[in-house]
Amino acid sequence: MELGQAIKERRSIRRFSKQSLAKGILEKIIEAGSYAPSHCDSQAWKFIFVDDDKIKEKIFAAGGSYIIKNAPYGILILYNTALSDNLEYRDWIQSGSAAIQNMLLTIHGLGLGGCWVCHLPDKRILRKIFNIPQAYSPVAYIIFGYPQTQPLKMPRKYKVDEILAINKFNWPKEKILFKIYFKRALKRIYFILPVFIKKIIMPLTDKLVKKFYN
Repeated sequence: MELGQAIKERRSIRRFSKQSLAKGILEKIIEAGSYAPSHCDSQAWKFIFVDDDKIKEKIFAAGGSYIIKNAPYGILILYNTALSDNLEYRDWIQSGSAAIQNMLLTIHGLGLGGCWVCHLPDKRILRKIFNIPQAYSPVAYIIFGYPQTQPLKMPRKYKVDEILAINKFNWPKEKILFKIYFKRALKRIYFILPVFIKKIIMPLTDKLVKKFYN
């Protein structure tokens, strides 16, 4: 598949078949991630492959997305924060994100489907689940596998000339909507809730998300 085609046709997949991962696929995905740009060419990624249902259940029980539990495979992306002093732009997140995009395009190009997931438990909990040292920060999680059905194409909301400016910002000022502040407040509350309450809430919220995107 050509790069341009992969970029335009790739979309988030949340429903997968029971087909097992073919030999060599995982290594191709990880290799693609390792060729992404990284700050100061540090190449300080680590990738944890997850196919253990008990681990997926732990992530979900601690507040992770319901789709993590239901996906056949996952990859947790980590980056070494000890190599950067850029607290303003947190370039370890940018480096990890660049790897994730490479991996998602590769997943699509290989005939699989994937989804970038940031709805995860508190990082302290993830460190305990995966025994992650303090220097490494979880960036995000990818779920992937063979799609249950072929996804529909998603049109772009804006044309190029609507999102492109030359030399300065020249769009009308926008106010941050009240609902965004409200959502942020809810998330802060959510992370301090007991685990048994999170397990009740998560399936309901994720069903709404899947209904919206599919």
